[in-house]
Amino acid sequence: MDGSSGNSLDPITYVDASTYMIGLTLGNCLTELTPQKEPIPELAESWQSFDGAKTWVFRVRRGVEFHDGRTLRPEDVVYSLNRHIAPDSGSSARAFLADVTRIYADGQDVVIEHATGDADMPAILADFHFIIVPEGFDDWANLVGTGPYTLERYEPGGFFAANRNPNYWKDGRAWFDRVEATTIPELADREAALASGAVHFIDGVNFLTFDAYKEQPGFVTQESIGSQYVSTVMDVRRAPFNDLNVRAALKHSVPRQQIIEKVLGYAVPGNDHPVPQSDPFFHSELPARAFDPDRVRFHLREAGIDRLDLSISAADAAYVGAVDAAVLMSDTAGFSGINLSVQEEPDDGYWSNVWMAKPLVKAFWFVRPTPGMHFSVAYSCGAAWNDAFWCNDQFSELLGLSRIETDLTRRKQIFWDLQEISHSDGGVIIPAFLSDLEIYADNVHGLEPTAFGRLCGFRLAERGWFT
Repeated sequence: MDGSSGNSLDPITYVDASTYMIGLTLGNCLTELTPQKEPIPELAESWQSFDGAKTWVFRVRRGVEFHDGRTLRPEDVVYSLNRHIAPDSGSSARAFLADVTRIYADGQDVVIEHATGDADMPAILADFHFIIVPEGFDDWANLVGTGPYTLERYEPGGFFAANRNPNYWKDGRAWFDRVEATTIPELADREAALASGAVHFIDGVNFLTFDAYKEQPGFVTQESIGSQYVSTVMDVRRAPFNDLNVRAALKHSVPRQQIIEKVLGYAVPGNDHPVPQSDPFFHSELPARAFDPDRVRFHLREAGIDRLDLSISAADAAYVGAVDAAVLMSDTAGFSGINLSVQEEPDDGYWSNVWMAKPLVKAFWFVRPTPGMHFSVAYSCGAAWNDAFWCNDQFSELLGLSRIETDLTRRKQIFWDLQEISHSDGGVIIPAFLSDLEIYADNVHGLEPTAFGRLCGFRLAERGWFT
């Protein structure tokens, strides 16, 4: 499991798989997503919308207790969600609720008012950032939720332990007596821990390890397809990436198929937008961008550049094989006029000190349940996780339209337009959507591939059990 010493249990700050999983081990959201990305009730037992999805009413479940014995109330939901939209919140998920104007309790209901309307609201509120805590809670070192396990110990970037919640409100969930999660940066060390029985599960494995364990008795391999992608991110505020021709040149310099074959293994090509082929809104007619040295040289000439010198920052904390992928990019970029040097960064602190801090970096994303959600958090102007710092007025206008359009044919066209704009103008290169590869001991059951995220949609602790 990944993690950083800078991690916190405050849901506003969650930034990697370890915090996503820990949050959903200790807490619940108003809604939950099935492995097929369908929103179903969780702390909200039902919901309905009015006025073109501008007003949403969520009926809060009765009889649910927090770990400290307090009873869940609508006011707790209001407090938890309002933290994300407060002017100074800095929430990583604030973009999902950017146009929410008011959240308030009305009897047993929570009412969410939206300036324009958002048809994705039930799916949005299943996001791991939106776990519910008691009203006024701020002791983030000792997170209290309503989830399947209660916190025993947490060492940011190192170790997490939790015990089964004896008062958990869901039937047929949370079978383990105790859950421990350890950050083990080196893959070889993770493999050794699994082989010895010290752990029952490892993630973040490469395809060579995955293939090897397919044949080993005592273990189960699991592949989730299209739930994540790898990227190279250009900070478009800084020269030379503020030049569209430079961005286009770099996009054509990436040896996408070689990266898949030599580094990633289990992956399908990406096309520089974040919608996977498995999504019903995927733009199937957008021409695929490929490695093309002639196009690189053309765009460099258009930018008035004979030769481009760049440094790319990478670490395997971004994703397993990120450094190798950067080296492969460097090896091929020289053929077309780009001198790309690789700066290998420390794993610890990569997401806080390198990502969104240096001008050209390797990155990794879990695909959000809907294209609108992903575009909102990663591509909209000013979003906390808009890692390319890209802003396009036409894109912003269409993204707003996508939220209120309920006709599937018209909504599909809007999402196709958004993919075209991010493909041609954006600052993110997406060479591949990679499968999430995980290995379990064969006495672990109840886990299944998901269409988003790893670790059984980050709910491994709640859904799994031992034989």
